[in-house]
Amino acid sequence: MIHSTVNLEALHGERVLVTGASGFIGAHLTRALVGYGAQVAVLLRPTASLHKLLPLLEHIQVSRADLCDPQSLLRAVAEIRPRYAFHMAAFTNVSRDRSNDELALAVNLTGTVRLLNALADVNVTRIVNSGSCEEYGDMPPPITEVAAPRPVSPYSVSKAAATMWCEMAYRTRGVPVVTMRPFLSYGPEQEAVRLIPQAILAALQDREFPMTLGEQTREFTYVDDIVDGYLRAALVPGIDGEIFNLSSGEETSVRAAVDLIFRLAGSRGQPLFGALPYRSAELWRSCGDASKARDLLGWRPRTPFAEGIASVIPWYREALRAGQLT
Repeated sequence: MIHSTVNLEALHGERVLVTGASGFIGAHLTRALVGYGAQVAVLLRPTASLHKLLPLLEHIQVSRADLCDPQSLLRAVAEIRPRYAFHMAAFTNVSRDRSNDELALAVNLTGTVRLLNALADVNVTRIVNSGSCEEYGDMPPPITEVAAPRPVSPYSVSKAAATMWCEMAYRTRGVPVVTMRPFLSYGPEQEAVRLIPQAILAALQDREFPMTLGEQTREFTYVDDIVDGYLRAALVPGIDGEIFNLSSGEETSVRAAVDLIFRLAGSRGQPLFGALPYRSAELWRSCGDASKARDLLGWRPRTPFAEGIASVIPWYREALRAGQLT
C-alpha cells in the first residue's frame, strides 16, 4: 500500500517530543515541526548546547534530562506527555576504539530502552526511533531492511541492538515504534567532525585536505529529505514495528564527493588523496534500497548530491565570514 498523500499539516497543534534536538538532524527536524505548528518539547541532556535551537526558543519547550538518569527521564516524559516522539539522541562516535564500548551501550541501548518504557507509560501514538545505516556494516549493496546487521564499531552495534529492542517492544508489548535508518546526511549546520563539512571548510579556506584514497562509496542524503522521511513515519498508519532506509539512491565515491566540493567552492587548495590510511574494518560500499520508504511512506529524496552541495557551500562560507566556524 502506498501512502503518497501524507498530510504533514496534521502535526499542527500536536504535542511532539524530540530527543537530541541539539544535534544536526534533530535541530532540522525541530525546525520543521515548529514550521508545521506542532507543540514541540525538546529533551536535552544537561550539558547540551542550545546553539542550533536559539532561533526557535520562543516556540519550543526545553526540558533537561539525561537518558542515563532514569528518574529525570521519567519525570520529563510524564510532564511532556507527547502524542508523537522522535528519538534522535545518540552517542555518535564511530571510531573502533574500545574506550567507547560502555558509553555507546549506555546511551544508545539502555537509554533507548528507558525512553521507550517512559513513552509507553504515557500512551504515545508513535515513536520514531533513529537508527543508522552503519548497523548494516560491510555488505553488498543495495541493502534492504531485511539484511542482517553486521556492525563494525561500538556505535553501530549499539544502534543495531537498540533497533532490535524496538522491534521486540512492538512485537511483545505493542509499543508503537518505527525505526529509520538514514544513510549519510549532509546540509547546513552540520558539525565539522563529518567528512562533508570538513572538506567544505578546507576548500573555502584554500587548504590542503589530507584524506584516504577515497575509493569507498557512500550515499549522501540531504538533511531536508531525511527530515521529510521522519515526519512521514510519524503519521502513516499501520507501520509500527517496521524499519525504513532513507537513502538518496545516488552512490558516490568519497573521492568524487571531495573533488566536487573543491571544484564548486572554486578552491585554490587541494585534496591529498592517500595521505591517511583507511580505518580498521572500513566500509567499502554503503548503498541502501529505499523502495520500502517510497512504497509505504510515499517518501522520495528530492535533492541530487551536486545540487545539495552547491546550496550548502554558501552557508559555510557565510558562517566562516561571521566567525561562527573555525
